[in-house]
Amino acid sequence: MAKSKKNLIEKKKAKDMETLFFVPVLEQFLLRLPERSRDIVASRFGISDERPKTLEEIGHIHEVTRERVRQIIMSALGFLSQEHKHHSFIQISTCIHSTLEEKSGIVRTEELLSILAPLGKQERGALLVFIECLPTIKKEKATEEYEKVYILKENFSFSRWKKVKDMAKLILQEANKPLVADDFYSRFQKKDLTINQQEFFNFLAVAKDIRQNVFGEWGLVDWSDIKPRGTREKAYLVLKTTGTPLHFRKIASLIDSYGLKSSKKSHSHPQTVHNELIKDKRFVLVGRGTYALSEWGYKKGTVKEVLEEILKKADKPLSREEVLIQLLKIRQVKKSTVVINLNTFFQRVGKNAYSIKK
Repeated sequence: MAKSKKNLIEKKKAKDMETLFFVPVLEQFLLRLPERSRDIVASRFGISDERPKTLEEIGHIHEVTRERVRQIIMSALGFLSQEHKHHSFIQISTCIHSTLEEKSGIVRTEELLSILAPLGKQERGALLVFIECLPTIKKEKATEEYEKVYILKENFSFSRWKKVKDMAKLILQEANKPLVADDFYSRFQKKDLTINQQEFFNFLAVAKDIRQNVFGEWGLVDWSDIKPRGTREKAYLVLKTTGTPLHFRKIASLIDSYGLKSSKKSHSHPQTVHNELIKDKRFVLVGRGTYALSEWGYKKGTVKEVLEEILKKADKPLSREEVLIQLLKIRQVKKSTVVINLNTFFQRVGKNAYSIKK
């Protein structure tokens, strides 16, 4: 039975890529309703228009009260529910239930719609009508702890969900850093062996205070590594992830390609990135337009200033090669630039060694 359900949902997803699925089935059922009822249901769920209409808008069109509109919709849904033995209704019901079961009995409303109705608003509206007709599925409004979701009434427990979520949150707080999925679940297993990995992450997918970033790491939603808000935080996450100094134009490009850009912007502006990073102590300009993280050991300042620091710490003359090795660990600079600075500002000791001028 489980295998047949899985095959059904896979066929349904493949069908979605080619044509509408829920709309034509719903339209066939709606033909059995009075014309006004059909129009009201279609308007309310956005099946015949660009967007769902409000009760007030529908009431104005049909010259009835909002309460009367609500009554007509409830009556229509009640009629549609009586068609639950129809083979098309059974197919749709199985498809919806299978998806929820795969999500461990709970799924964000938006995710369910994206999975089953990716072709547009009309398909989503029709899907919502069928969900409303299923007594085994319950819609839950968003709370402080979880997003707006659908749950399977029979086998889902919010108390169990909360226990898992709270324990996961404690693990992240103790780690005080983002965790990759395997490490995260491994730590959870040490505290609870009754939840499998799929169920663990399905539960967390609806939580408001725990999130997965674009690099697949899990953490608390208020961590900048998980949800970077400004240009500096996004650039920091890009550099930290790539682990290498980058030109500010490349950083701007990666902010966009990693999906970190603001939804209001078409793309990240390279000059804005440059202007923000140069003011932040976490970033070091190590070459022409190239930035590194100061936590990597890179130093700010001119080549001359960095050379002075290297020679002071050495407390003895260093050969040109020794200076170059140390400098290139913390700055990106041409060898010729280093040689010019050594010959101009520092004292040569012997054939090929340098020290600070006295």
